[in-house]
Amino acid sequence: MAAVHLDDATVSSLLDLPSVHRVVHEAFIALGNGKAASTQRVRASAVGITASAMAAVVPPYTGGKVYITKSGVFTFVNVLFDMAGNFLCTLDGDVLTRFRTPVLCQVAIDYLSPTTVNVAALVGAGRQGKYHLEMLAVRFPDIDVIRVADVKMESAETLVAHAKSLGIRAAIAATPAEAVRGAQVVVTVTPSTSPLFESNDIADDALICAVGATKYDRCEIPSKLVQRSTAVVCDDVTGAQVECGDLIQAARVGRFDWSRAIELSDVAAGKVLVERNSGAPILFETQGVALQDIAAAGLAWERYQQRERNKNAR
Repeated sequence: MAAVHLDDATVSSLLDLPSVHRVVHEAFIALGNGKAASTQRVRASAVGITASAMAAVVPPYTGGKVYITKSGVFTFVNVLFDMAGNFLCTLDGDVLTRFRTPVLCQVAIDYLSPTTVNVAALVGAGRQGKYHLEMLAVRFPDIDVIRVADVKMESAETLVAHAKSLGIRAAIAATPAEAVRGAQVVVTVTPSTSPLFESNDIADDALICAVGATKYDRCEIPSKLVQRSTAVVCDDVTGAQVECGDLIQAARVGRFDWSRAIELSDVAAGKVLVERNSGAPILFETQGVALQDIAAAGLAWERYQQRERNKNAR
């Protein structure tokens, strides 16, 4: 039998944000209960190219993600096996990544956001911006407004226009600081190497989901805000110590101790309770883990199989 490869167009036709949210949420509960596992990312760099890889076991599937980064452009490929070690398929990873990243922020929101959310802010209107905005709209259907800011005003304008075409209440903010002031949920998705706003721009009841600081030299969140946060939750504490620029830089200047870092999987499994509305912000940091990719890839494979069965039954 010929090997099956699911390209980005096929993956897009098979997945939706609510379903990916469900399987990623379940995977983090399993991880917290010791029934799933995920490696840290490894990288190799030479002659201007970086190769990265990571793997996970998410029953009933296992597999990994390999990708190349050149001139800031990523090329992703995922490989999926069953628990007996049988090869199932490969998948393009660009669309898969665009789904799995915002839903992890949604998992964090499920546990960490204030009980009442009237205003959300999205800082970064690039490739990931569209999916994060749609996630916020799905999670908070009655929200007053989602403010959008980007260093490129035309990017923010395009995303807000897209949002309004879907009936999402969105508005352009002139600066990141303007976007986040008074927001109960803030999502940052940028490649910034310096803080996007000041600590005092963030409300005491806010949850900040920081997505962009995926390397030690990137920084979206000011160190004072890291120190001020009542809880700092990570998708992978060990990996964050190598990759999360926000926390690495805060630790370097004495504003964060790694003993404070909390695993999201422990929160999802009920092992750690983070108090909401505690009078100080909560910070969630994500660099992305293979657990998300394999959970989403398994869902795509199941739906692909079902679609093929339906075709053959006609």
